[in-house]
Amino acid sequence: MDQVNLSRTLATGASYYAGVGGIAPDGSVTQAQLDAVIVDAYNNAYNTVLSTTYYDTQTLLEDQHDLAMTNLSTSVDALVDATLTFATVGAVAEMAAEASAGTPEDQMEVQSILSTTDMTISDADVAEYNGALADVEKYAQEAAGFLAASVDTRITDTSDQWAASNSVSVASYTSVTYDATTDMLFMQFANDTGGYMSIQFDGYLTGSFKTAEDIYNTGIAYGG
Repeated sequence: MDQVNLSRTLATGASYYAGVGGIAPDGSVTQAQLDAVIVDAYNNAYNTVLSTTYYDTQTLLEDQHDLAMTNLSTSVDALVDATLTFATVGAVAEMAAEASAGTPEDQMEVQSILSTTDMTISDADVAEYNGALADVEKYAQEAAGFLAASVDTRITDTSDQWAASNSVSVASYTSVTYDATTDMLFMQFANDTGGYMSIQFDGYLTGSFKTAEDIYNTGIAYGG
């Protein structure tokens, strides 16, 4: 581009002097020509860009981790909304405890409140709560699995080498899943022939698993 810009400057100068009778000396314009060294350097750089993998397995797994974290945040919000329904359980229990130690009038008052205010728990309430809780676990597992896999070179290096040997672009992924029950990471990609190719890793993240006690204690430690 330096040569191209120089050619414009020299062509402008030569054109001006050509119009007023000023003769440009030999080489005053042709010095902006391109030579084999410049062209080879450009073509080599161009081919390097084409052959470089900018979107690799680590990046893919990091992106999947971010997506799972977004889903986790949404499921936590849904769980919080679902638990609001069960605030009535605490209210009913508190009123019942006070009434049981009170007078018959107190007990009748509680009975009256319960008869005019629906504080029952429906099957739909239970399903919403249980579903939200299950989603929290699912997306927490996915997010942790993708992140742990993204820093495991056994997975990322093997996957990148597999993609290169099969002429598969990692950016062409069609499905990326992690199943904590079987500790299975599965990745599927579209290939140049319109088909699909996949690679799977089983049992690679055993060392990243926590116990239920770990989850509980950490929840307590962080104010849960």
